[in-house]
Amino acid sequence: MAQTLNFNGVSVLIVDRNAFYRALVAQMLRGFGVQNVITCDSGKEAQEALKTNAIDLLIMEADLPDMRGSEFLHWIRREQKEPLRFVPIIVLSGYTQLRLLEETRDAGSNLLIKKPLSAQIL
Repeated sequence: MAQTLNFNGVSVLIVDRNAFYRALVAQMLRGFGVQNVITCDSGKEAQEALKTNAIDLLIMEADLPDMRGSEFLHWIRREQKEPLRFVPIIVLSGYTQLRLLEETRDAGSNLLIKKPLSAQIL
C-alpha cells in the first residue's frame, strides 16, 4: 500500500522578489495539498510576516532585494521564538556562485535548489 503525505494544516512562507515565481511555487505547493501559503517579496516583509504567523517551512531566494539571503537566515536562526529558529529552510538560487552557496549553507539553510524549480524537485 502506497503512503500519501498529508500537507493539510502545513504553513509555508515563500520569499522571492519575482511575483510570477512566488505564484508558481505557491501553486506547486497547493497542488501538494498545502492550504496556507504566505508570500513576501522582501526580507523585511518576511520578517514582519514571521512575527505574526507560525510557519512549518520557509522557501526563499538566495539574494533578497533588500538584504542578503544569508543575513535573513542569520536573523531566523538567532530568533528567540524557538519554533522559528528550527524551521526547515529551502533556498532557491538562479546563481551557482560558490560564495553564495557557501553563505546560505553556513547561515543555516537546510537545502539549496537551483532555479528553475520543478514540482518533481520540490
